[in-house]
Amino acid sequence: DGPGSEDESKPRPLEPDSDVREVGGDDIEISVENLPALVTEADLQHDSADEGPSPEMGQGPAPASRGGSPEGQEAGSQGEPAGGEGDGIANEADIPEAAGMDVAQAGPAEPDRHQGDNPNMAHLELSKEEKGFDDEGEGGGGAGADQVDTSLIDQYGAVLPEDDEEPDRQEEVDTPDGKPNAEWLIFRKHPPFQVPLEETDEWGPDFDPSFDEIKLFKGRVKDYKRRDTESLGIVKCRIKIFRLENYTVTGLTEAGTEPQYFEVLPEHVDIESSLTNEQLPYRQYNINETYPESNVEVRVYCLKAFQVTPGGYGRADASGEYWMHYLRCTLGINMDETDVVKSLNPNFFHVFQFKNCLLPGASQLVISLYDANLDSFGAVTDSAMIGSTVIDLEDRWFCLRWREEKYKPREVRDLTNEDPSEAGYLPGISQGKLALFIDVMEQNKADENPPEDIQVLGKTLPMELRLIIWNTADTAGKDGYSSDVFVTCELMGVGQPKTTDTHMGVKLKALGMFHYRLKWRCRYPNPVLEYLMRIQVWDQNMLTSNQNIAEGVLPLKSLFKECFERNQGKTSPDEMEKVELEDENHKDQMEVDEEGIKYPFQWFSMVHPNFGFNPAKDSQAKIQISVQVLPRAKARASPAGAKRNGPSKLRDPPRPPQPANPILEAEKCRAYIVYTITEFCSRYKGCCCCLLCIVLFLVTIIAIFYVQSIIPAGL
Repeated sequence: DGPGSEDESKPRPLEPDSDVREVGGDDIEISVENLPALVTEADLQHDSADEGPSPEMGQGPAPASRGGSPEGQEAGSQGEPAGGEGDGIANEADIPEAAGMDVAQAGPAEPDRHQGDNPNMAHLELSKEEKGFDDEGEGGGGAGADQVDTSLIDQYGAVLPEDDEEPDRQEEVDTPDGKPNAEWLIFRKHPPFQVPLEETDEWGPDFDPSFDEIKLFKGRVKDYKRRDTESLGIVKCRIKIFRLENYTVTGLTEAGTEPQYFEVLPEHVDIESSLTNEQLPYRQYNINETYPESNVEVRVYCLKAFQVTPGGYGRADASGEYWMHYLRCTLGINMDETDVVKSLNPNFFHVFQFKNCLLPGASQLVISLYDANLDSFGAVTDSAMIGSTVIDLEDRWFCLRWREEKYKPREVRDLTNEDPSEAGYLPGISQGKLALFIDVMEQNKADENPPEDIQVLGKTLPMELRLIIWNTADTAGKDGYSSDVFVTCELMGVGQPKTTDTHMGVKLKALGMFHYRLKWRCRYPNPVLEYLMRIQVWDQNMLTSNQNIAEGVLPLKSLFKECFERNQGKTSPDEMEKVELEDENHKDQMEVDEEGIKYPFQWFSMVHPNFGFNPAKDSQAKIQISVQVLPRAKARASPAGAKRNGPSKLRDPPRPPQPANPILEAEKCRAYIVYTITEFCSRYKGCCCCLLCIVLFLVTIIAIFYVQSIIPAGL
């Protein structure tokens, strides 16, 4: 989308020409009024300048190299972690009642069930039978129930069937255009939320702080409304209040009784309610039992940043202003960074992994977006923070429902700059948004559940593009009345331009015949490529430089996208499909090769900047082409030779004899001479007749004088 946008080049509509008739022979006539035109590069640059930034997947060039922790770059490619059965959404009937308990319902500790007064940790120690687990693994899935055959990823690289194994789970397509794409198919298992989970009605009540949080300040608070920005830290504690009963006014106990303490609960709004409601006797809670320490692994799946406010250094080059963004993730003393991406709205699809973290412990996860300056070696020399967001992991870890959720929900968080020392300090104002989701699991289970593969940019399909140049027509003459025509084609961003052979002496109203196949190999999607085919028609000159006759750009992204969507998850070449460029109004137009394989084709009109851009009036050439896009596996199963080679060999073009070396290719040279004389005579019949009459007249006169000269005068 590309980059990101479906209409990246905004070409003129490729409407077929209803006036093109069957072509044959040397002379043809083709109307240019309705012929579709290839757009020019100037049109593409003008249209791309009008397009704003888009959060679509695939925007921007490939990331620049940047060092980082190996742990932060271990994005697993073995599919989903093994988990419980079902679709991963916890139904209300499946959630233990204690998961929604407050302090009033906590009660005293029970063996193997509820330790202390942490409401979100109730029933965490249920037995496997009560949870519905078996001895094989969670939910009866077994150790390898959900493992993906990684050989398929290496071999084909396409989106696997496992990415779409739950088609009925979430049917909301949360893409900008409302159409399924590779990103949606990969992440559809994770319910989407457009705000932080703490602010949603579905998860907010479950994320009530497990601790009482007291912010620390130094000195007088300058701005009470923005006091949170002046906080130097947080003290997490648990405050309990107990009511003392059986005391007299004088502070002494009644005769024969001992003082009693009762816990004051949140629902006790007054003395009467505290006396009539359930009263819990005083007990000293063990903080280690209430909040047991766990060794966990934290995985932060950062997808993409969008709606980013232009800030930072704001450098510019010939293509315009650009930014070099990267993410920094900090948890306690652990820190990791992504690669630098050259984009205002970068796509990261990066997994931060922090192993052997203790909870309760350092739980403030800080994710910051920076704009970087790079040196000549690609290393970061300086950076400016754009914005950051903070997530409290303890609120999630001590939430039973969140921990048991197989597919953690996605969320979108605002990035704000609350640091007065930063140049872009704008407290409370969003500087952009970051899409992510977080997973936390016990360290001893992490090896059995590798990180999810979220590399949307890596979920590509190897493809092969086949372009056949059949003929050219109405080619403007550069050598008087004719041109020595050849065609170059370049898939922009993929190697060097490829060239056909040369058809010598193509006249203005004659066909330039080629029947020439060109092939490219690439992957889709690729944020670097825009999938544009630049086609140029040239006049070959032996002594001087070649002259450009006409040129145009053919957008092919829609063909690549259609081929990608048709072949997602298919592993058999027999099941794979190819996509061809067809004329919607003339689908019966076909060319065939020597094996009888049919190829739909289409004519396009081409212009030259020096002669105007109106294809109806300023056309300098027309070209007949066929385009095929197919997966690489399908291409190997159905090979086609380049140029005019087999298999699927193209027929030799019915060209007239071409100039040849009279010594090495005497037959071709003789045929060319005969053809040239015949062509001259047929084209200049009147002149030839007149010349022949003059020659015959002169020969007759000479013969008469010769006869008279040899006959004696007396005869």
